[in-house]
Amino acid sequence: MVGMTVEQIGIYTVADLERERERDDRLRWELLDGELVMTPSPIPIHQDIVRELTIRVAPKVPIGTCLYTAPLDVHLDARNVLQPDLILVAESSIGAKAILGAPILAVEVLSPSTRRRDLVTKLDILAHAGCPHYWVIDPAEASVRIWELVRGAYRLIAHATGDEPVTITAPVSLTVSVNDLIPPRWRREMP
Repeated sequence: MVGMTVEQIGIYTVADLERERERDDRLRWELLDGELVMTPSPIPIHQDIVRELTIRVAPKVPIGTCLYTAPLDVHLDARNVLQPDLILVAESSIGAKAILGAPILAVEVLSPSTRRRDLVTKLDILAHAGCPHYWVIDPAEASVRIWELVRGAYRLIAHATGDEPVTITAPVSLTVSVNDLIPPRWRREMP
């Protein structure tokens, strides 16, 4: 950002995020531990995976919850506003403009530019906020990692690749392989 000094980096709030969006609301901004982060537009394989997962999860959504895809703000606190690729939230947390508080489930589909953020920064932020379930799908290695919050920290409960099925019982009951989520045209192009 033009005109920022080194001292300003890392101390932003929701008000700063809103000011940036007023300048250009076409950009996808998040606030991660007080740092303003702009995420590039997703690529087609990313969107295909989000769509396929949504199709499989939507019929299994429990009563009293709603399923959403990005971009949609999840306001966790004054220093953290995330836009996970897919979220399952309690109806009571739905505000007029954003989700207020931790989702029940957050899902991220990795891309080269978001890999570290999704696997480290967001994992820590969501655990601290109390999000019970966090899934990360990696198209590059055709894998899925599934974490569950146990006593305030995430525990990896499943890691599957390719055609290996993974069975999830909470917050939805689902058996799926990563290759079920990646259309065949993309699997042919993957290393």
